[in-house]
Amino acid sequence: MAFRTALSGLSAATADLNVISNNIANSSTTGFKSSRTEFGDIYAATNTGSSAVSIGSGVRLSAVAQQFGQGNIGFTQSNLDLAINGQGFFRLNDKGVTAYTRAGTFGVDRTGSVVNSAGQKLTAFQADATGTITGALGDLQLSTADIAPAPTSSVNIGLNLSSAAAVPLPPVASSAITLAGAQTLRTDGGGSPFTTANFTLIDSYGNSVTNASLRYTYSGAGNVWGAELLVGGASTSPATTSGTTTTGITVGTTTSVTLSWDPDGSGTGQSAIPLTMSTTGLTQLTGAGVSAGTASSNGSVQGAFSPSTTNSYNNSTSTTVYDSLGTSHLATMYYRKTGTPNLWQTYLYVDGTAVGSANTLGFSSTGNLTSVNGAAAPPNTIAYSAYNPGNGAANITLTLDYTQAKQFGSAFGVNTLSQNGYTTGRLSGVNIDSTGIVFARYTNGQSKALGQVALTNFSNPQGLQQLGNTAWAETFASGAALTGAPGSASLGVIQAGALEGSNVDLTEQLVGMITAQRNFQANAQVITTDDSVTQAIINIRR
Repeated sequence: MAFRTALSGLSAATADLNVISNNIANSSTTGFKSSRTEFGDIYAATNTGSSAVSIGSGVRLSAVAQQFGQGNIGFTQSNLDLAINGQGFFRLNDKGVTAYTRAGTFGVDRTGSVVNSAGQKLTAFQADATGTITGALGDLQLSTADIAPAPTSSVNIGLNLSSAAAVPLPPVASSAITLAGAQTLRTDGGGSPFTTANFTLIDSYGNSVTNASLRYTYSGAGNVWGAELLVGGASTSPATTSGTTTTGITVGTTTSVTLSWDPDGSGTGQSAIPLTMSTTGLTQLTGAGVSAGTASSNGSVQGAFSPSTTNSYNNSTSTTVYDSLGTSHLATMYYRKTGTPNLWQTYLYVDGTAVGSANTLGFSSTGNLTSVNGAAAPPNTIAYSAYNPGNGAANITLTLDYTQAKQFGSAFGVNTLSQNGYTTGRLSGVNIDSTGIVFARYTNGQSKALGQVALTNFSNPQGLQQLGNTAWAETFASGAALTGAPGSASLGVIQAGALEGSNVDLTEQLVGMITAQRNFQANAQVITTDDSVTQAIINIRR
């Protein structure tokens, strides 16, 4: 009896030493989880139990239990080295067979799949073409293809247009016609009408008109002549004096005549410009002709905007926008204060070409945007007509958002300026955040989600079946696999550029080894003692 009991003790001590030996051997194995031996005593018993004086029959190995405590996390130089801080396992695809591990030493194979040293592929939640994570599970694939360009469609502008800014210096609209030298007319009206040489007029927008002239028509009554202003060969209005239509000018008596000029000819655009023509120089001589007239400018209406004339606007800012082929274009926004309080005009130029016409921004007395093109804001956006960038690219249609525009007394300043387009880019690196989302970084400054590392947990991790190479398989005892995103439910988070080390405590293992050694020696001594007793009994029989 003692022999068998001692033999079971020797076997138990040996098993204990074997487990300790395996733990020590894997003390530097990434993701390794230590094991411990669990023993139970042996009693011979019947259906009615054992008697009060029953002696045990030894010891047996009940289980070799894995210890899934957290190992120390050490940092590495590779972004694809992953460590789990908390519960859970990486899910692996081993040629169609699912395995689980805590060892996060991953790299990329020739197909772009993320794999470990055994060629097992890391499982992740897949991302669609836009980078949105879906619920589908699959192998994590790193694409090396260039990211496609995105055309710019909107620009967000946050700026301050200084309320203290002066209205830009305007060109001066014509308001008077000065006769150059003596304007001589025939006393008999012969050859009537007479027309002066062309001269220049300036409208209220600052546009020049170079084909203006004066026409004099003899009335047939002595020294009375009719005067007309011609622009482009057409009469603009009859001669007027003090705002009253007259039949003509009495040469030598009338000192001035007011002529009305409608620059756009429609009567609904620019306001008509009154032009005062001095008649002091008009004389009548027999057989004389008419000398040329000139225009003088002394008005005060705000002039036309021009990007090449810096005194026609207050401020400007620029940003790069992109067409459908990823080609960059320079978009410049100009701002000019109008003569009306709290109103500003904005102009858009792309590649130096005007896009659309002027738009008006209105601000309240507190400096907040209140209107766009006369309509109450919000919306705070201006949509511009399509701009053709050429080279086969689609038209660029821009919407400028002025939600963050202000008009305060401080100096002009651009606080934010962003647009939603970008050119094509090459893969430059990969980052993985704590929730396992894998971001690809590109040379154009963009990033895109390629997937999200999936983690799996079990109700009873100790029920997992060991497969070797620090991998486990699901069993009935482990419970069903519970797969989710890192940081959700009971799952831990991901640490990229790091590895979880073995959770083996060498000090504990060495102490356990000494204990197992003592147990082995004591059981061996029992066998020696039992052998001596048996030999003594044999000698008695002799």
